[in-house]
Amino acid sequence: MMKLDEPPCSFEQALEECQKGASRNRGLLRRLASSRADLLAVEGQYSTAALAGDLYTIPPIAAGMNANALVINALSKSDLVKFYDQYFVPNKKPARKIYDALINAAKEKCPFCGGIGTPRNLDHFLPKANFPQFSVLPSNLVPSCRDCNMDGKAHNFARSAEEQLIQPYIDCADFFSVQWIFSRYHHDNNGEPGEFEYFVDPPAEWSLVDKNRASRHFDAFSLARRYATKAAEALGTVMRQIDTMRDAGLNGRTIEVVLLQPGVDSAIFANHWQKGMYQALIEHLKSISVEYCAQE
Repeated sequence: MMKLDEPPCSFEQALEECQKGASRNRGLLRRLASSRADLLAVEGQYSTAALAGDLYTIPPIAAGMNANALVINALSKSDLVKFYDQYFVPNKKPARKIYDALINAAKEKCPFCGGIGTPRNLDHFLPKANFPQFSVLPSNLVPSCRDCNMDGKAHNFARSAEEQLIQPYIDCADFFSVQWIFSRYHHDNNGEPGEFEYFVDPPAEWSLVDKNRASRHFDAFSLARRYATKAAEALGTVMRQIDTMRDAGLNGRTIEVVLLQPGVDSAIFANHWQKGMYQALIEHLKSISVEYCAQE
C-alpha cells in the first residue's frame, strides 16, 4: 500500500554475493553452477505474476517436503533456504550489504502499514519455507516492521486472488496512486477529544478481486486501529489550531484553505493516515459551521 522503488540489486547480483560467502561449500557451489540458469529464470516468473496480481498461482512446495528434496534442478529445499540463512543474513557475509541496502531503501517506513512502523528485518513476501526458490530474490524481500512481519504477514500466503496482500515492489499501480482508505471523525459532545474511524472504500470501477484485496490488506495489518491511533496522537494539536483560528474570527472555509487542505495535500502517499484524518476534519468542520461559506 506504500510503493517501494525497484530493489537496488538484481537476483543475479544477490546470488553472486551469496556464492562468495559460500566459497568453502564446494558441493553447494557445484549444484548452484549446474542449476544457475533455471534458478535465475524464476525472477521473470515472479515479476510477471506479481504485476498481474497472480502470485497466488505459483504453487508452493509440497507440505512436509523433505529438506533434501530437489526444487530447482540440482538444488534442494535445504540448499535454497541456506542461501538466505547462512550466506545472505549473517553480518560478516558479502551478501549482507544487499540485505542492508534493501532495509535502507525503505527510508525507515514499513510499506505494509503505510510507514507507521520502522523496518527491522526483511519479510519474505512468499515465505521461503513454502517457496524456497525465492529465498534471496530481492523483489520478494520486503523491509518490514515487527508488527507487520510477525502479526500481520507472518508465514501466510495467498491461495486465491482475493487473499493476496499488496506487493510493495510490484503490483497494480492503482493500489498506490488511488485513494481507497478514508476516515470519519466522530465528535464527542461532552468536550472530550473525538475519534477517527478508518475504512476501505475502493473506486466503484475496480474489479471485485481488487476491492477484496484492498480490504484484505487493510484488515491483515490492522490499519483501522493503527491509523486511528496515529490520528488521535495528532488530533489535540490540530484542534487547538482550529480553535485559535476560530477565536481570531476566521470562518470554516478559511480554516480549511489555510490549515486543513494543506494537511491533505502534504500526505506522502494516497492512502496515508494523515490524508484521511484531515479530510475527515474538513467534513466535520462543514457539519458544525453554520458560517462555513460566509464571507468574512
